[in-house]
This record gives sequence, structure tokens and C-alpha cells, in this order.
Amino acid sequence: MVTHFSEREVLDNFRFNLKSIMQSQNLSESELSVRAGFDQDHVLADILRGAALPNIAAPVRLADALGVPVDVLLRDRNDHLQQDFEALPVQEVDRQAARLLSAVFKATERSLDRIGDRPTLDSIISWWKETDGDLSQSDQIAPHFDLVSAAEALTSVPRIHHVGALGLSATTLGSAEHSRLENFLETLSTSDLAELNGQIRSVAHSGVGMITPLKRIVTFPETNETAEVSFVRLMLPVKDASGTLFVLNYSTLLSESTPRRQDG
Repeated sequence: MVTHFSEREVLDNFRFNLKSIMQSQNLSESELSVRAGFDQDHVLADILRGAALPNIAAPVRLADALGVPVDVLLRDRNDHLQQDFEALPVQEVDRQAARLLSAVFKATERSLDRIGDRPTLDSIISWWKETDGDLSQSDQIAPHFDLVSAAEALTSVPRIHHVGALGLSATTLGSAEHSRLENFLETLSTSDLAELNGQIRSVAHSGVGMITPLKRIVTFPETNETAEVSFVRLMLPVKDASGTLFVLNYSTLLSESTPRRQDG
């Protein structure tokens, strides 16, 4: 039986679980901040004391730093610490992540005055809220995101409408050509493609954003090298001037392994 939590309960569970796991690992706030790669000392303190809602990528970065699955930080505080870790069903993880995302949406009311060399997840969310996903007002951030729509068949490659030249897809694959991204997507398993198309359809039909932590092995054809890339993918429903619906795909890198050269 699936238990449903309010946004506030999900956030309270997140903070409680984070404190409990830090205590069990005998980790100080400063040590965990360093592990998680937070640039400012107060970020973790604000999260733990409830002074600020977490940045959208914080649960993923903290889970990686603690060496636990991200859903462990989101689930019911009375459940997971009393038993062995067991992954939640993907649908429930998505529901809980969506609630966390919703809470951050409601807290992100500040103006988007400028975007630096690479936008943050929060700044993309702010733009989406302030413009209602209007692509005619996206010139400033368009180089950083991709636009997609679901394929008719779940196991086919999604339709690619725009690849941002400065986005994670283009910079990782070394090209903003649609064909390069399509070729990479063709290397995914049928289950991965079905999940991707399902998420695109869900975002487009529901009008609700979705965030997903992912890890992929990327092969570079020119050098025959591979790299393991960990990233967070944010999907948001958007429309162009004619009202055509697309899904904005914005990804931010968490880590990238040193490419492994092939012998011979």
C-alpha cells in the first residue's frame, strides 16, 4: 500500500532523515558540506534548520555524498531507518520528487534578473513560473535547454525539436546537431526509452514538471572513449507562439568520470 504525503511532510521527512543519517555516520555539517560540494557554508545549515527550502538538486547531491539512494532521504521517517534499505517503486519516487519540486516552485518567487554562464535549476523554474512556459520569452536561456516531444511508440526515440548549443546534451556529445542526440538515444535500452517517452508524455499531459536523477555511459565515436555521467534532468511543459506544446529538457551535471580509453 502506497502512503501519500503532503509537500510539507516530504520536506520534514527529508530534513529528519538527513540529520539521522549524518548522526549515524558521525558527520559534521562542515564535513557533509564539503562532500556535497556546497560553495557556501550556510547552505546545509539553512536546509537542516528549515530556514530555506532545499535547492532542487540538493537531495541528489546529499544522497551521493552520504552514499545512500536519494529516495532514502525522501521516504517516511518512521519507516526506512528501522529496516534495510529497499528502493521505492519508481512511480512513488516520482510522486515524492514531484511534491518536493512543487514545494520549491512555491518558494521560488524571486525575480529572474539575469542568468550567468550556466543557469541554475532554480532560475529555469523561476523563468517557467514567470512566463507560464512561453518560449517566445526564452531567448536568454534557449542555448541551455533542449525541446522534445514523445514518440508515437514508447520504445522509439523521442522527437527532437531543438538542441541548446550550451546545454548538457550538446556539450557532452560534442555537437548541437539533432542527429547526434538522436544517435545517442538510439543506444538506450527499450526500457529506458519507454521510461523517457512516458515521462515526456506525463509532463506534457499533466502540465506538471518532473525531476529525475540519472546516470549514463556516453561513448564518444571520434575517440572511442566512454565517460560515466551523473546528472539531474528537469522537464517542464512549454508552448511556442502558436500554442504548440513541447517539453523543455534541462539537465545539470553532478559528476563525470575520467574517460576510459579502449585498449588497442
